[in-house]
Amino acid sequence: MDENSKYEEDVETLCKCVNLRKVIPFDVKYWRCSAGSGQGENYMSVVKRIEVSNRAFDSERESPVLEDSQYFSFIVKRQILSPSRRLLFRCDEAFCNEINAYTYVIPVLEKYFINGDTVFPQCYYAGTDKKGELIALEDLKRRGYSMPNRLVPFDLYHCEIVMKELAKLHATSIAAKHLNNNDFRAHYRKVNEIVYCAEAESFYGNLLSASIEESLKSLRESNIDGSLSYSICMIEQLKAELYAKIMHSINNANDCVSVMCHGDLYVNNIMFKSINENDSATTPEAPKEVKFFDLQAMRYTSFIFDILHFMYTSTKRELRDAHTNRLLETYRDALYKRVEQLLDSHEHIAAIRRTFSLDNIMKEFSAHALYGLAVSMWVLPAVTFDPNNIPNLDVISEAVPNANEIKVTQKLTAEYHSRIKDLALEFDENGYFGTLLEK
Repeated sequence: MDENSKYEEDVETLCKCVNLRKVIPFDVKYWRCSAGSGQGENYMSVVKRIEVSNRAFDSERESPVLEDSQYFSFIVKRQILSPSRRLLFRCDEAFCNEINAYTYVIPVLEKYFINGDTVFPQCYYAGTDKKGELIALEDLKRRGYSMPNRLVPFDLYHCEIVMKELAKLHATSIAAKHLNNNDFRAHYRKVNEIVYCAEAESFYGNLLSASIEESLKSLRESNIDGSLSYSICMIEQLKAELYAKIMHSINNANDCVSVMCHGDLYVNNIMFKSINENDSATTPEAPKEVKFFDLQAMRYTSFIFDILHFMYTSTKRELRDAHTNRLLETYRDALYKRVEQLLDSHEHIAAIRRTFSLDNIMKEFSAHALYGLAVSMWVLPAVTFDPNNIPNLDVISEAVPNANEIKVTQKLTAEYHSRIKDLALEFDENGYFGTLLEK
């Protein structure tokens, strides 16, 4: 199949099927389809950008050439085309979970966003048409949002933006539980744990084991002065039961700290927008808005798993060493502020402030740091891949029947090896290994 053909859509039929007439205020006569994400930005679906207009497009311009042209664009997500890749990577389960997230969970949460300040792109449709499952979403790029460079770890300023928005998301769950508990619980049960569950253990457990082996190989090669020996020993001891430990932690989280979590919050699933049009997107501290997307792994569990996922995949050790406490404070303050805006009961607010005190947040962080270790070893290869040397997962899934046979060693970069080394030293120096082994 030609690379560009997988992005083609019968847009006229699509607009009728998913009722996009509600958001497209003109008769669609021309359209063009292209990739909706760059190389290395999406692994679990085919993302397309659909542009429509009442006038013909100029191939050299982003929008139609005539001034009186009417223009609109949106994003369509479809299933991976390769059957073997869909089966091996459990893409069907992931896609179904995201459809359920947009259909059942997000509408409940968005009742508690103030003045429509949702953290997600608008969903026009999530379901099926004659070609199969699809999700039609707002094109954030058209609104001025852009993807950060995944090869550049987040700085403190951007981390604080993410933490504030994450707190806002989690606060909506807390408010929904207190204000309409039965309705909230009925809806969140529509999404399922798709990564750390018994059904996925044979795949994701093996995939995590393979990732740990790659990390251990990297650490052994970096252990020239012996400083990594203890970390290597501890990771080897944890390897066999790491997946099971995390599965237990996620699925048995205390309800009082559980919220609707994004589940896969890292650089590839975050977009920023400068608030003022004159602000350059590259200005380090230009005021920005942020959106989260790709909800395949949405889950109901402890808030801390979103924080750990983000911090250990999208930042470097220097930032975590210097600013973890500050970022947790930022999260706490933003959570308090939003909960106080949403709830009237002083008794409920006081209870939430006690539950989410900085001391309790830090205890939860340390208690579940194991998740940060695992997700780093799992996700960092994808975050640090050379954009000119991205693995072809279709070819890989055709060639290997089992997750533990997936090898990307030849694709690993110096940045990957550096971050894995820092991770191991960080866990050693913070005493996390001893705590984890005791548990």
